[in-house]
Amino acid sequence: MSAHPPDLTPDCDACAALCCVALAFDKGDAFAIDKPAGAPCPHLSHHSCTIHAALPDKGFPGCVAYGCSGAGQRTIALFDGQSWQDTPALLAPQMDTFRHLRRLHDLIELLTLAAGLPLTQEAKIKRLSLIAALCPQDMTPTVAATLATGPLPGDVRAFLKSLAALTPKTPAT
Repeated sequence: MSAHPPDLTPDCDACAALCCVALAFDKGDAFAIDKPAGAPCPHLSHHSCTIHAALPDKGFPGCVAYGCSGAGQRTIALFDGQSWQDTPALLAPQMDTFRHLRRLHDLIELLTLAAGLPLTQEAKIKRLSLIAALCPQDMTPTVAATLATGPLPGDVRAFLKSLAALTPKTPAT
């Protein structure tokens, strides 16, 4: 296992617009349209958004606020750079991998933030072991699915919940 987490910074240029196809939009304050998961956004042109420069003005501030935590580009990397847009049969497996990696990356981010708490030595070790478990060197779409749907997310949540006593309480006003 690796103790080095993946880069969690989104890199849209290394992705295949997975968020624009995999995610559902509900018409409202954040999105101007309803869009089901698995359907490409009507503003998507290959890997680019045709209204990117004007997303908030066009009714899509949710797109501006969204970040995949690096799951998009990592998904494409796990498929050797192939895109669902060039090979439509990859859409379902790439959407699944994107969903699984997003879950894993969210957990890595939370564990990274937990380092800022006054952890006991035991908690520091546990935090690092959970990060290592989320970051195997042999990551594949199958490994991502196994990790994201197995007991590990529950273990991370239980660990983070155990840290609640370490966070300062703000007095009720």
